[in-house]
Amino acid sequence: MKKIVWCLSLFGSLTAISASAQKIVADKIVGIVGDKIILKSDIDLSIDQAHRQDMLTAHPEYGDPCYQMQIALTTKALVLQAEKDSLPVSDDDVESQLDLRIRNFIQMYGGKDVLEQIAGQTVYQIKDNLRSAIRDNLLADAMRKKVVEDVTVTPTEVRDYYNRIPKDSLQF
Repeated sequence: MKKIVWCLSLFGSLTAISASAQKIVADKIVGIVGDKIILKSDIDLSIDQAHRQDMLTAHPEYGDPCYQMQIALTTKALVLQAEKDSLPVSDDDVESQLDLRIRNFIQMYGGKDVLEQIAGQTVYQIKDNLRSAIRDNLLADAMRKKVVEDVTVTPTEVRDYYNRIPKDSLQF
């Protein structure tokens, strides 16, 4: 009888402990384009980066998760198409962009040691974390260039387009 009471009390306390524990989501997939996924942390990181770089005063839409999701979906779609079209992005291009980005960070924060302290990582770890994002951005840029390479718009066409829009519909 004592064993049954002891087992029931142990089971009850374990149930109470597990019920009081909160579920923590490590990350969440918020979008899929082909075989590319978009994580919630990527969207949050983009918004945080816009805050850190003080871009929200000039572009308040950068703080909107829906806008950042739209950018991420567009980029992933362009990357997917660029990979299908086998657009060239060399490892040298990626490395030069990485080096440029790291130099900008070092200049922004005042030194390599300060950058490593703020990031909590070495420069090599920062480069490893940024490599795939930079490759994707280069692929997306190459695809954008390919899409619009044959598009030509004359100043007269632009003027005619804006003249057709009612004046009360134009933004200030």
